[in-house]
Amino acid sequence: MSFTEEKLEKAFIELLGEEGFEYVSGKNLKREPDEVLIVEDLNAFLKEKYEDEKITSSEIDSIIRDLKTYPASDLYESNKNIMKRLSDGFIFKREDRSKKDLYSSN
Repeated sequence: MSFTEEKLEKAFIELLGEEGFEYVSGKNLKREPDEVLIVEDLNAFLKEKYEDEKITSSEIDSIIRDLKTYPASDLYESNKNIMKRLSDGFIFKREDRSKKDLYSSN
């Protein structure tokens, strides 16, 4: 009995379901097939998460633009760097320098 990518995906879906996450098939997502980021969802998430810090739309756009700049030519390195940012967090410099920088953490 071999362990396939499909079995791995099903195991993750099951584990996430046990944690309360709803599964939505990628075929049902509103996005272009070659688009990795679901920009609308990320935008809404950042707006809600940093509402108290009054994050601006242009700051959110800047974060999304930054994520889009990772090259597809070296997918392993790009994925590794993005995962490092997600797990370790990162500091986001505010447009208005009088405001405290934001620290993004999971």
